[in-house]
Amino acid sequence: MRRRSFLKTAAGAAVMPLFNIGCATRARAVAAGRKVRLGLVGCGGRMGLNIRYGLLTNLCGEEIVCMAEPDPSHWDKTRAVVKNYQPEADVSKIRAFYDYHEMLDKMSDELDAVVIATPNHHHAAAAILAMSKGLHVYVEKPMALTVEEVDLMRVAARKYGVVTQVGNHGHSGEGVRRLVEYIQSGAIGQVHDVWAFDDRLNAMMYRPPKAEPPKGMDWDSWCGPAPVCDYYAPTDDHNGLHPHDWHSWIGYGNGSIGNMGTHIIDPAFWALRLGDVDPTSVEATDLKWGAEGAWAWRNTIHWTFPARKGMDAMTLHWFDGVKNGILYDNEHVDKIGICRKREYQNLPPVVEELEKKYGQDLGRLGTVFVGEKGIMAIGPHGSGLQFVPNNLQRSLPKPPKTIPREKGMNHQADWLRAIRNPNRPAGCNFDYSAPLAKTVLLGNVAARAGLKRLEWNGVRITNDEAANAYLKTTYRKGWELVG
Repeated sequence: MRRRSFLKTAAGAAVMPLFNIGCATRARAVAAGRKVRLGLVGCGGRMGLNIRYGLLTNLCGEEIVCMAEPDPSHWDKTRAVVKNYQPEADVSKIRAFYDYHEMLDKMSDELDAVVIATPNHHHAAAAILAMSKGLHVYVEKPMALTVEEVDLMRVAARKYGVVTQVGNHGHSGEGVRRLVEYIQSGAIGQVHDVWAFDDRLNAMMYRPPKAEPPKGMDWDSWCGPAPVCDYYAPTDDHNGLHPHDWHSWIGYGNGSIGNMGTHIIDPAFWALRLGDVDPTSVEATDLKWGAEGAWAWRNTIHWTFPARKGMDAMTLHWFDGVKNGILYDNEHVDKIGICRKREYQNLPPVVEELEKKYGQDLGRLGTVFVGEKGIMAIGPHGSGLQFVPNNLQRSLPKPPKTIPREKGMNHQADWLRAIRNPNRPAGCNFDYSAPLAKTVLLGNVAARAGLKRLEWNGVRITNDEAANAYLKTTYRKGWELVG
Protein backbone atom coordinates (compact mmCIF):
# COMPACT_ATOMS: atom_id res chain seq x y z
CA MET A 1 0.00 0.00 0.00
CA ARG A 2 2.86 2.38 0.69
CA ARG A 3 4.14 1.99 -2.85
CA ARG A 4 0.66 2.41 -4.33
CA SER A 5 0.08 5.53 -2.21
CA PHE A 6 3.29 7.06 -3.45
CA LEU A 7 2.40 6.44 -7.07
CA LYS A 8 -0.85 8.33 -6.57
CA THR A 9 1.15 11.18 -5.03
CA ALA A 10 3.56 11.20 -7.98
CA ALA A 11 0.66 11.24 -10.41
CA GLY A 12 -0.76 14.30 -8.69
CA ALA A 13 2.64 16.01 -8.66
CA ALA A 14 2.98 15.59 -12.42
CA VAL A 15 -0.11 17.75 -13.06
CA MET A 16 0.44 20.49 -10.44
CA PRO A 17 0.82 24.15 -11.56
CA LEU A 18 3.95 25.24 -13.38
CA PHE A 19 5.24 27.92 -11.00
CA ASN A 20 6.59 27.14 -7.55
CA ILE A 21 7.43 30.22 -5.47
CA GLY A 22 9.54 28.25 -3.00
CA CYS A 23 11.84 27.03 -5.76
CA ALA A 24 12.36 30.53 -7.18
CA THR A 25 13.08 31.99 -3.72
CA ARG A 26 15.70 29.36 -2.93
CA ALA A 27 17.38 29.78 -6.32
CA ARG A 28 17.81 33.53 -5.73
CA ALA A 29 19.27 32.90 -2.28
CA VAL A 30 21.83 30.46 -3.68
CA ALA A 31 22.78 32.94 -6.40
CA ALA A 32 23.59 35.48 -3.67
CA GLY A 33 26.44 33.27 -2.47
CA ARG A 34 24.98 30.77 -0.02
CA LYS A 35 26.04 27.15 -0.33
CA VAL A 36 23.60 24.82 -2.05
CA ARG A 37 21.83 22.70 0.58
CA LEU A 38 21.83 19.12 -0.68
CA GLY A 39 19.95 15.95 0.15
CA LEU A 40 21.41 12.63 -1.04
CA VAL A 41 19.06 9.91 -2.26
CA GLY A 42 20.92 6.61 -2.39
CA CYS A 43 24.34 6.31 -0.72
CA GLY A 44 25.20 2.74 -1.56
CA GLY A 45 26.47 1.18 -4.79
CA ARG A 46 25.74 4.05 -7.17
CA MET A 47 27.05 6.78 -4.91
CA GLY A 48 29.98 4.62 -3.83
CA LEU A 49 30.93 3.56 -7.37
CA ASN A 50 30.80 7.16 -8.48
CA ILE A 51 33.12 8.49 -5.78
CA ARG A 52 35.96 7.70 -8.20
CA TYR A 53 34.19 9.90 -10.76
CA GLY A 54 33.62 12.65 -8.21
CA LEU A 55 29.85 12.44 -7.76
CA LEU A 56 29.93 12.96 -3.99
CA THR A 57 33.40 14.48 -3.70
CA ASN A 58 32.59 17.17 -6.27
CA LEU A 59 29.57 18.12 -4.18
CA CYS A 60 31.38 18.40 -0.86
CA GLY A 61 31.99 22.12 -1.32
CA GLU A 62 28.28 22.56 -0.70
CA GLU A 63 26.24 21.80 2.43
CA ILE A 64 25.22 18.15 2.76
CA VAL A 65 22.10 18.29 4.91
CA CYS A 66 20.59 14.81 4.84
CA MET A 67 20.57 11.45 3.10
CA ALA A 68 18.13 8.64 2.36
CA GLU A 69 19.61 5.15 2.17
CA PRO A 70 17.84 1.90 3.14
CA ASP A 71 21.11 0.19 4.16
CA PRO A 72 22.33 1.97 7.33
CA SER A 73 25.82 0.52 6.94
CA HIS A 74 26.38 3.25 4.31
CA TRP A 75 25.39 6.18 6.53
CA ASP A 76 28.71 6.61 8.34
CA LYS A 77 30.66 5.83 5.17
CA THR A 78 28.95 8.78 3.50
CA ARG A 79 29.60 11.04 6.48
CA ALA A 80 33.28 10.01 6.37
CA VAL A 81 33.61 11.11 2.73
CA VAL A 82 32.07 14.48 3.56
CA LYS A 83 34.35 14.86 6.59
CA ASN A 84 37.39 14.12 4.46
CA TYR A 85 36.55 17.03 2.15
CA GLN A 86 35.04 19.29 4.80
CA PRO A 87 37.18 18.77 7.95
CA GLU A 88 35.41 21.66 9.66
CA ALA A 89 31.94 20.15 9.12
CA ASP A 90 29.95 18.56 11.94
CA VAL A 91 28.86 15.55 9.91
CA SER A 92 26.89 14.16 12.84
CA LYS A 93 24.25 16.72 11.89
CA ILE A 94 23.69 15.07 8.49
CA ARG A 95 20.33 13.43 9.13
CA ALA A 96 19.82 9.92 7.79
CA PHE A 97 16.58 8.29 6.65
CA TYR A 98 15.76 4.85 5.31
CA ASP A 99 13.25 6.20 2.81
CA TYR A 100 13.40 9.31 0.61
CA HIS A 101 9.65 9.84 0.95
CA GLU A 102 10.14 10.51 4.66
CA MET A 103 13.28 12.58 4.03
CA LEU A 104 11.58 14.84 1.52
CA ASP A 105 8.46 15.12 3.66
CA LYS A 106 10.45 16.27 6.69
CA MET A 107 13.44 18.06 5.15
CA SER A 108 12.39 19.66 1.85
CA ASP A 109 12.11 23.14 3.39
CA GLU A 110 15.76 22.86 4.46
CA LEU A 111 17.00 21.82 1.01
CA ASP A 112 17.69 23.42 -2.34
CA ALA A 113 18.43 20.30 -4.35
CA VAL A 114 18.74 16.52 -4.28
CA VAL A 115 21.23 14.12 -5.84
CA ILE A 116 19.67 10.78 -6.82
CA ALA A 117 22.08 7.84 -7.09
CA THR A 118 19.73 4.89 -6.67
CA PRO A 119 19.00 1.86 -8.82
CA ASN A 120 17.09 2.84 -11.95
CA HIS A 121 13.65 1.86 -10.69
CA HIS A 122 13.71 4.74 -8.19
CA HIS A 123 14.90 7.52 -10.52
CA ALA A 124 11.53 8.78 -11.72
CA ALA A 125 9.75 8.32 -8.40
CA ALA A 126 12.38 10.19 -6.38
CA ALA A 127 12.92 12.91 -8.99
CA ILE A 128 9.25 13.72 -9.54
CA LEU A 129 8.60 13.88 -5.80
CA ALA A 130 11.61 16.17 -5.25
CA MET A 131 10.71 18.43 -8.17
CA SER A 132 7.12 18.72 -6.92
CA LYS A 133 8.63 20.28 -3.77
CA GLY A 134 10.59 22.82 -5.81
CA LEU A 135 13.96 21.09 -5.48
CA HIS A 136 16.61 21.01 -8.22
CA VAL A 137 17.52 17.47 -9.26
CA TYR A 138 20.68 15.64 -10.32
CA VAL A 139 19.89 12.02 -11.26
CA GLU A 140 22.29 9.28 -12.21
CA LYS A 141 22.14 7.67 -15.63
CA PRO A 142 20.10 6.32 -17.26
CA MET A 143 17.53 9.05 -16.68
CA ALA A 144 14.75 6.54 -15.93
CA LEU A 145 13.71 2.92 -16.25
CA THR A 146 11.21 3.34 -19.11
CA VAL A 147 10.22 5.70 -21.90
CA GLU A 148 7.07 6.71 -20.03
CA GLU A 149 9.02 7.71 -16.94
CA VAL A 150 11.38 9.86 -19.01
CA ASP A 151 8.42 11.82 -20.36
CA LEU A 152 6.95 12.29 -16.87
CA MET A 153 10.27 13.60 -15.54
CA ARG A 154 10.70 16.11 -18.36
CA VAL A 155 7.14 17.39 -17.91
CA ALA A 156 7.67 17.78 -14.16
CA ALA A 157 10.96 19.67 -14.63
CA ARG A 158 9.26 22.16 -16.94
CA LYS A 159 6.29 22.59 -14.63
CA TYR A 160 8.33 23.30 -11.53
CA GLY A 161 11.04 25.33 -13.23
CA VAL A 162 13.87 23.45 -11.52
CA VAL A 163 17.46 22.90 -12.69
CA THR A 164 18.12 19.31 -13.76
CA GLN A 165 21.10 17.21 -14.76
CA VAL A 166 21.59 13.55 -15.73
CA GLY A 167 24.89 11.94 -14.75
CA ASN A 168 26.50 11.54 -18.19
CA HIS A 169 29.67 13.05 -16.78
CA GLY A 170 31.66 12.70 -20.01
CA HIS A 171 29.35 15.33 -21.54
CA SER A 172 31.25 17.97 -19.56
CA GLY A 173 34.68 16.86 -20.79
CA GLU A 174 36.98 18.36 -23.41
CA GLY A 175 37.17 15.27 -25.64
CA VAL A 176 33.48 15.14 -26.49
CA ARG A 177 33.38 18.91 -27.09
CA ARG A 178 36.19 18.65 -29.61
CA LEU A 179 34.51 15.71 -31.34
CA VAL A 180 31.26 17.68 -31.64
CA GLU A 181 33.10 20.67 -33.10
CA TYR A 182 34.89 18.54 -35.71
CA ILE A 183 31.76 16.70 -36.83
CA GLN A 184 29.41 19.69 -36.83
CA SER A 185 31.95 21.72 -38.81
CA GLY A 186 31.76 19.08 -41.56
CA ALA A 187 35.44 18.10 -41.17
CA ILE A 188 34.77 14.40 -41.86
CA GLY A 189 31.75 14.99 -44.11
CA GLN A 190 28.35 13.37 -43.77
CA VAL A 191 28.20 10.59 -41.18
CA HIS A 192 25.86 7.79 -42.22
CA ASP A 193 26.88 5.14 -39.66
CA VAL A 194 27.95 5.24 -36.02
CA TRP A 195 29.16 2.03 -34.39
CA ALA A 196 28.77 1.88 -30.59
CA PHE A 197 30.14 -1.01 -28.53
CA ASP A 198 30.32 -2.06 -24.89
CA ASP A 199 32.24 -4.70 -22.93
CA ARG A 200 29.48 -5.32 -20.35
CA LEU A 201 27.15 -8.25 -19.74
CA ASN A 202 24.62 -6.84 -17.31
CA ALA A 203 22.57 -10.04 -17.38
CA MET A 204 22.26 -13.27 -15.39
CA MET A 205 22.44 -16.89 -16.49
CA TYR A 206 20.59 -18.15 -13.38
CA ARG A 207 18.63 -16.77 -10.44
CA PRO A 208 20.88 -16.97 -7.35
CA PRO A 209 19.50 -18.46 -4.14
CA LYS A 210 17.60 -16.24 -1.73
CA ALA A 211 19.56 -14.69 1.13
CA GLU A 212 18.80 -12.36 4.03
CA PRO A 213 19.36 -8.62 3.42
CA PRO A 214 22.14 -6.94 5.43
CA LYS A 215 21.27 -6.49 9.09
CA GLY A 216 19.11 -3.44 9.64
CA MET A 217 18.41 -2.86 5.95
CA ASP A 218 14.90 -1.78 4.94
CA TRP A 219 14.48 -4.10 1.97
CA ASP A 220 10.97 -2.87 1.24
CA SER A 221 12.30 0.67 0.78
CA TRP A 222 15.02 -0.63 -1.54
CA CYS A 223 12.39 -2.35 -3.70
CA GLY A 224 10.36 0.88 -3.57
CA PRO A 225 7.92 1.26 -6.49
CA ALA A 226 8.95 -2.12 -7.96
CA PRO A 227 7.49 -5.45 -6.83
CA VAL A 228 9.22 -6.79 -3.73
CA CYS A 229 11.79 -9.36 -4.83
CA ASP A 230 14.09 -11.77 -3.04
CA TYR A 231 17.46 -10.47 -1.92
CA TYR A 232 20.56 -12.40 -2.96
CA ALA A 233 24.09 -11.84 -1.72
CA PRO A 234 27.41 -11.46 -3.60
CA THR A 235 29.27 -14.67 -4.51
CA ASP A 236 32.38 -15.53 -6.51
CA ASP A 237 30.58 -15.11 -9.85
CA HIS A 238 28.21 -12.20 -9.27
CA ASN A 239 28.12 -9.02 -7.22
CA GLY A 240 24.75 -9.34 -5.51
CA LEU A 241 21.39 -7.77 -6.31
CA HIS A 242 22.43 -5.07 -3.84
CA PRO A 243 24.70 -3.23 -4.49
CA HIS A 244 25.18 -3.91 -8.23
CA ASP A 245 23.36 -6.71 -10.05
CA TRP A 246 20.02 -4.89 -10.17
CA HIS A 247 21.35 -3.70 -13.55
CA SER A 248 20.66 -7.21 -14.82
CA TRP A 249 16.97 -7.57 -13.96
CA ILE A 250 13.97 -6.29 -15.89
CA GLY A 251 11.98 -3.91 -13.71
CA TYR A 252 15.03 -2.77 -11.69
CA GLY A 253 17.78 -2.00 -14.22
CA ASN A 254 18.14 -1.74 -17.99
CA GLY A 255 20.83 -4.27 -18.83
CA SER A 256 24.12 -3.44 -20.51
CA ILE A 257 22.70 -0.74 -22.75
CA GLY A 258 21.01 0.98 -19.81
CA ASN A 259 24.16 0.82 -17.72
CA MET A 260 26.60 2.20 -20.30
CA GLY A 261 24.56 3.22 -23.34
CA THR A 262 23.91 6.79 -22.24
CA HIS A 263 27.65 7.36 -21.78
CA ILE A 264 28.63 5.70 -25.04
CA ILE A 265 25.86 7.06 -27.26
CA ASP A 266 25.90 10.62 -25.86
CA PRO A 267 28.76 11.85 -28.14
CA ALA A 268 26.84 10.70 -31.23
CA PHE A 269 23.64 12.20 -29.94
CA TRP A 270 25.26 15.60 -29.40
CA ALA A 271 27.49 15.68 -32.48
CA LEU A 272 24.83 14.49 -34.93
CA ARG A 273 21.90 16.43 -33.40
CA LEU A 274 19.89 13.25 -32.91
CA GLY A 275 17.78 14.93 -30.25
CA ASP A 276 16.19 17.07 -32.97
CA VAL A 277 14.26 14.08 -34.37
CA ASP A 278 12.70 10.80 -33.31
CA PRO A 279 14.29 7.58 -34.58
CA THR A 280 12.18 6.07 -37.33
CA SER A 281 12.92 2.45 -36.46
CA VAL A 282 14.73 0.21 -34.02
CA GLU A 283 15.67 -3.42 -34.65
CA ALA A 284 17.46 -6.12 -32.70
CA THR A 285 19.32 -8.52 -34.98
CA ASP A 286 21.10 -10.65 -32.35
CA LEU A 287 19.91 -11.47 -28.81
CA LYS A 288 21.04 -14.08 -26.27
CA TRP A 289 18.92 -14.55 -23.15
CA GLY A 290 19.81 -16.21 -19.85
CA ALA A 291 17.70 -16.41 -16.69
CA GLU A 292 14.00 -15.65 -16.85
CA GLY A 293 13.41 -12.02 -15.90
CA ALA A 294 16.99 -10.95 -16.68
CA TRP A 295 18.20 -8.87 -19.62
CA ALA A 296 19.94 -10.39 -22.63
CA TRP A 297 23.67 -11.09 -22.32
CA ARG A 298 24.33 -10.21 -25.96
CA ASN A 299 22.60 -7.48 -27.94
CA THR A 300 23.06 -6.16 -31.46
CA ILE A 301 20.61 -3.30 -32.05
CA HIS A 302 20.18 -0.72 -34.82
CA TRP A 303 18.30 2.61 -34.86
CA THR A 304 17.59 4.62 -38.02
CA PHE A 305 17.27 8.42 -37.87
CA PRO A 306 15.89 10.77 -40.52
CA ALA A 307 17.79 13.76 -41.90
CA ARG A 308 18.47 16.67 -39.56
CA LYS A 309 19.44 20.24 -40.44
CA GLY A 310 22.51 19.93 -42.68
CA MET A 311 22.83 16.22 -41.93
CA ASP A 312 21.76 13.13 -43.88
CA ALA A 313 19.73 10.22 -42.56
CA MET A 314 21.91 7.79 -40.61
CA THR A 315 22.02 4.54 -38.64
CA LEU A 316 23.26 4.00 -35.09
CA HIS A 317 24.50 0.46 -34.32
CA TRP A 318 24.97 -1.06 -30.83
CA PHE A 319 26.98 -4.19 -29.89
CA ASP A 320 27.47 -5.62 -26.39
CA GLY A 321 28.17 -8.92 -24.63
CA VAL A 322 30.42 -11.74 -25.79
CA LYS A 323 30.84 -13.04 -29.34
CA ASN A 324 29.66 -16.38 -30.68
CA GLY A 325 31.58 -19.31 -29.21
CA ILE A 326 32.40 -17.51 -25.93
CA LEU A 327 30.47 -18.61 -22.86
CA TYR A 328 29.03 -16.29 -20.26
CA ASP A 329 30.88 -17.85 -17.35
CA ASN A 330 33.49 -16.98 -14.74
CA GLU A 331 36.36 -17.78 -17.11
CA HIS A 332 35.26 -15.15 -19.63
CA VAL A 333 33.27 -12.57 -17.60
CA ASP A 334 34.09 -11.13 -14.18
CA LYS A 335 31.59 -10.84 -11.32
CA ILE A 336 30.69 -7.24 -12.24
CA GLY A 337 29.78 -8.38 -15.77
CA ILE A 338 32.83 -7.15 -17.74
CA CYS A 339 34.53 -9.26 -20.41
CA ARG A 340 37.86 -10.45 -19.03
CA LYS A 341 39.59 -10.09 -22.42
CA ARG A 342 38.82 -7.83 -25.35
CA GLU A 343 38.95 -10.73 -27.80
CA TYR A 344 35.87 -12.18 -26.08
CA GLN A 345 33.73 -9.14 -26.94
CA ASN A 346 30.88 -8.91 -29.43
CA LEU A 347 32.58 -6.11 -31.38
CA PRO A 348 31.25 -4.51 -34.58
CA PRO A 349 33.07 -6.10 -37.53
CA VAL A 350 33.92 -2.63 -38.87
CA VAL A 351 35.85 -1.85 -35.67
CA GLU A 352 37.95 -4.99 -36.00
CA GLU A 353 38.55 -4.24 -39.69
CA LEU A 354 39.70 -0.66 -38.98
CA GLU A 355 42.04 -1.79 -36.22
CA LYS A 356 43.62 -4.41 -38.47
CA LYS A 357 43.96 -1.99 -41.38
CA TYR A 358 45.45 0.93 -39.43
CA GLY A 359 47.06 -0.76 -36.42
CA GLN A 360 45.04 1.26 -33.91
CA ASP A 361 43.35 0.15 -30.70
CA LEU A 362 39.85 1.64 -30.58
CA GLY A 363 39.27 0.49 -27.03
CA ARG A 364 36.91 -1.84 -25.21
CA LEU A 365 33.91 0.48 -25.39
CA GLY A 366 33.12 3.62 -27.32
CA THR A 367 31.78 4.95 -30.62
CA VAL A 368 33.23 5.07 -34.14
CA PHE A 369 31.94 7.73 -36.58
CA VAL A 370 32.33 6.75 -40.23
CA GLY A 371 32.24 9.91 -42.34
CA GLU A 372 32.60 10.53 -46.06
CA LYS A 373 35.96 12.27 -45.55
CA GLY A 374 37.33 10.37 -42.58
CA ILE A 375 36.70 8.42 -39.40
CA MET A 376 36.77 9.53 -35.76
CA ALA A 377 36.38 7.52 -32.55
CA ILE A 378 35.90 8.32 -28.89
CA GLY A 379 35.79 6.27 -25.71
CA PRO A 380 33.20 6.43 -22.92
CA HIS A 381 32.90 9.54 -20.79
CA GLY A 382 34.42 11.66 -23.57
CA SER A 383 37.88 10.07 -23.27
CA GLY A 384 40.29 8.79 -25.89
CA LEU A 385 39.42 10.96 -28.89
CA GLN A 386 41.05 9.43 -31.98
CA PHE A 387 41.35 10.02 -35.71
CA VAL A 388 41.45 6.98 -37.97
CA PRO A 389 44.12 6.71 -39.20
CA ASN A 390 46.10 8.73 -36.65
CA ASN A 391 47.58 11.05 -39.28
CA LEU A 392 44.11 12.04 -40.54
CA GLN A 393 44.02 14.99 -38.16
CA ARG A 394 46.83 16.74 -40.04
CA SER A 395 44.77 16.82 -43.24
CA LEU A 396 41.51 18.02 -41.68
CA PRO A 397 40.56 21.66 -41.18
CA LYS A 398 40.82 22.54 -37.50
CA PRO A 399 37.39 23.76 -36.36
CA PRO A 400 37.01 26.75 -34.02
CA LYS A 401 36.02 26.15 -30.41
CA THR A 402 32.34 27.00 -30.64
CA ILE A 403 31.26 25.26 -27.41
CA PRO A 404 31.92 27.33 -24.26
CA ARG A 405 34.54 26.10 -21.80
CA GLU A 406 34.56 27.11 -18.14
CA LYS A 407 37.48 26.97 -15.73
CA GLY A 408 37.33 24.14 -13.23
CA MET A 409 34.39 22.50 -14.97
CA ASN A 410 33.11 19.07 -14.06
CA HIS A 411 29.66 17.58 -14.46
CA GLN A 412 28.49 18.34 -10.94
CA ALA A 413 29.91 21.87 -11.06
CA ASP A 414 28.00 22.38 -14.31
CA TRP A 415 24.75 21.60 -12.48
CA LEU A 416 25.63 23.73 -9.45
CA ARG A 417 26.50 26.72 -11.65
CA ALA A 418 23.17 26.37 -13.41
CA ILE A 419 21.41 26.44 -10.03
CA ARG A 420 23.19 29.70 -9.22
CA ASN A 421 22.53 31.19 -12.65
CA PRO A 422 18.97 30.67 -13.95
CA ASN A 423 20.01 31.88 -17.43
CA ARG A 424 22.62 29.13 -17.79
CA PRO A 425 21.10 25.63 -18.25
CA ALA A 426 23.06 22.53 -17.31
CA GLY A 427 24.47 20.60 -20.26
CA CYS A 428 22.62 17.34 -19.56
CA ASN A 429 19.37 18.88 -18.37
CA PHE A 430 16.19 16.86 -18.85
CA ASP A 431 15.34 18.59 -22.14
CA TYR A 432 18.64 17.39 -23.64
CA SER A 433 18.72 14.05 -21.82
CA ALA A 434 15.14 12.90 -22.40
CA PRO A 435 15.51 12.17 -26.17
CA LEU A 436 18.87 10.45 -25.49
CA ALA A 437 17.39 8.35 -22.69
CA LYS A 438 14.36 7.41 -24.79
CA THR A 439 16.61 6.29 -27.65
CA VAL A 440 18.65 4.11 -25.27
CA LEU A 441 15.48 2.67 -23.73
CA LEU A 442 14.07 1.88 -27.18
CA GLY A 443 16.98 -0.58 -27.27
CA ASN A 444 15.29 -2.32 -24.33
CA VAL A 445 12.00 -2.20 -26.23
CA ALA A 446 13.65 -3.83 -29.25
CA ALA A 447 15.14 -6.56 -27.08
CA ARG A 448 11.77 -7.31 -25.47
CA ALA A 449 10.08 -7.40 -28.87
CA GLY A 450 12.56 -9.94 -30.26
CA LEU A 451 14.21 -10.16 -33.64
CA LYS A 452 11.99 -7.82 -35.64
CA ARG A 453 12.05 -4.31 -37.02
CA LEU A 454 9.91 -1.83 -35.07
CA GLU A 455 8.86 1.39 -36.72
CA TRP A 456 8.39 4.47 -34.57
CA ASN A 457 6.21 7.47 -35.35
CA GLY A 458 7.00 9.57 -32.28
CA VAL A 459 3.92 8.41 -30.38
CA ARG A 460 3.91 4.64 -30.48
CA ILE A 461 5.55 1.69 -32.16
CA THR A 462 3.33 1.07 -35.13
CA ASN A 463 3.62 -2.66 -35.68
CA ASP A 464 4.06 -4.44 -32.37
CA GLU A 465 1.63 -4.26 -29.47
CA ALA A 466 3.91 -6.20 -27.11
CA ALA A 467 6.65 -3.63 -27.54
CA ASN A 468 4.15 -0.79 -27.16
CA ALA A 469 3.19 -2.25 -23.80
CA TYR A 470 6.82 -2.09 -22.71
CA LEU A 471 6.93 1.63 -23.33
CA LYS A 472 4.91 1.88 -20.14
CA THR A 473 6.03 0.43 -16.82
CA THR A 474 3.90 -2.68 -17.02
CA TYR A 475 6.31 -4.62 -14.81
CA ARG A 476 5.58 -2.56 -11.72
CA LYS A 477 2.37 -3.03 -9.87
CA GLY A 478 0.33 0.15 -9.73
CA TRP A 479 2.42 2.36 -11.99
CA GLU A 480 -0.48 2.62 -14.41
CA LEU A 481 -1.88 5.19 -11.96
CA VAL A 482 0.73 7.63 -13.26
CA GLY A 483 0.09 7.06 -16.96
